[in-house]
Amino acid sequence: MSSLLERARTALAGQFEVTRELGRGGMGAVMLARDVELDRLVAIKVLPPELAAHTELRERFLRETRTAASFSHPNIVSIYDVEQVDGLFCLIMQYVEGETLTQRVRRAGPLSAPEAVRLFEETGWALAYAHGRGVVHRDIKPDNILIDRATGRALVTDFGVARTETAPDGLTRIGEVVGTPQFMSPEQAAGEALDGRSDLYALGVVGFFALTGRLPFEAPTTQALLAMHLTRPPPPVGSLRTDIPHDLCAVVDRCLAKAPEARFAGGEALVTAVEALRIAQPAVAPAVRNFHQQANQGVRMALFLAFLGLGVIPGGGGGDQIIWSAFLLAGIWGLLQSFYHRARFLLRQGFSFPDVRDGFRVIAEEGAAARQQLRNSENDILRHRSRMRVAVVTGLLGVAMGMFASVFLRTRSPTTGNYSTTTIGLLTVVAAAIMISLALVSFLTDPVREPRLERLTAWIWRSAFGQTFFRLAGRGVNGAATGSGARSARPDALSMPTIASGLISGLPTRLRRRMEQTRKRVAALEHDAADLHRRERNLEGALAEATTTISGDPALLADRRAGIVAEMEAAKSGAATDRAAILQRLEGVRLQLIRLRSGLGTPEEVEAELP
Repeated sequence: MSSLLERARTALAGQFEVTRELGRGGMGAVMLARDVELDRLVAIKVLPPELAAHTELRERFLRETRTAASFSHPNIVSIYDVEQVDGLFCLIMQYVEGETLTQRVRRAGPLSAPEAVRLFEETGWALAYAHGRGVVHRDIKPDNILIDRATGRALVTDFGVARTETAPDGLTRIGEVVGTPQFMSPEQAAGEALDGRSDLYALGVVGFFALTGRLPFEAPTTQALLAMHLTRPPPPVGSLRTDIPHDLCAVVDRCLAKAPEARFAGGEALVTAVEALRIAQPAVAPAVRNFHQQANQGVRMALFLAFLGLGVIPGGGGGDQIIWSAFLLAGIWGLLQSFYHRARFLLRQGFSFPDVRDGFRVIAEEGAAARQQLRNSENDILRHRSRMRVAVVTGLLGVAMGMFASVFLRTRSPTTGNYSTTTIGLLTVVAAAIMISLALVSFLTDPVREPRLERLTAWIWRSAFGQTFFRLAGRGVNGAATGSGARSARPDALSMPTIASGLISGLPTRLRRRMEQTRKRVAALEHDAADLHRRERNLEGALAEATTTISGDPALLADRRAGIVAEMEAAKSGAATDRAAILQRLEGVRLQLIRLRSGLGTPEEVEAELP
């Protein structure tokens, strides 16, 4: 491989500065280089000379260039040019600073549910784009999905075995299996005609691997693997990841259906199903999430002040006790005042105590899901560290207790009102105290355990104390909704994916001025979503009243009530449908705004998401 690297450096000298090899696949080696003229990093895929000598393989390599170079999509690696120099075929590609999906899972363990949803969305977009142009990838696998380090964006690469409508059978040699057996669809393994649904099966295998860290089928030979894809049903993802939402597991399982007609009809249908999952996922408003962070800091400060008071006040004299008591009481009063103003700020923004309570619950669920993901991780390093942490904590506590017992039984002696010990005994107690402190820090920072302080914070602010505190803070705030049954005046603090108009406000000044009309249209959509949300809540209350028992002729009242309930149910269902459609449009705007902020999108693409 070093000789191929040197040959590439020599052949491309003057145009590209080839620095190092990035990886190797069945169709050649990929190297990192700098485009001298444009002063940008590129990836160069080099077809080895011994393979370039074969006409069929050379034709496949050139076909990859023609196919992929025609694509222009943010989730497909761009092809810039092809060079044929000194017997080398070199494909000049976009360089993605990041890692493959395989490397990501091996490094950090299986993906969380939100990460998997994003992976399906972005890969689904790329496949829908390719399928719409008559191209089937035929080799979708984790090694061919790159994760950009800066943005987390997924990009599909390597269309080297892609099938086009002009070359339906591909370029294969006798006995050659095109693609990777672990990710082949049943129809591809059987050599049957393919369409885009074959790529969706492979994406299902990729999703299975991304969520579990393992493959649905493993066998020692290619023939055995292909037979399993053809005949054996894969294990349900939900049986291996109990923390993953059922609907997401259903998406993976549907992609892995043996019959193509049982899968999604295409990439667009897959993306639609996954986008519905994203919209259904509760998202905590930034203001509520910020209050949660500040609440955790406040509890830490309160515990520190309490610990300081217990350690200092009892041992001081009269004057010292007055000074330290005043210091601690002032600190506690300052904390209460700070949270009082923060609560009033939330209430003025239209949030209520139920929003804060539900937000704390969702944040706790997010943390629990992240810890469950770590527990399910196949990362050997993580498991080793976890076992080492338990061993270290147990060992330090055991040794420390032994040291204290030794000093207590052997080296201490009573004095007036206290005990004294030898220098060795003092050093032993100090060493034991250090060990206990290290053990406690190691235990409290264990990533797979729920932080005790966060649990305490959630309990305080979700309890009657939090409700009472918000009720007091809401005095004098116009329209404040603080009761346990009250709802926020905002569109929906949990179901709204994000406030898209806020993203526009964060754009550079030039773009922000250019998109002022877009911001107004987005704000109007958000206002409509808020109105529909209030209408749903009002109809819920009216339905509750309509179903209660009232006096009068039972038969007439029953008929009248049934008609009223049916009308209100229909109205409520219609409001919910309309609001879901608006939220979906706002989510599309949000995604396009993120692309715009990362330099990938345009204002026109944002406006295209609006009605």
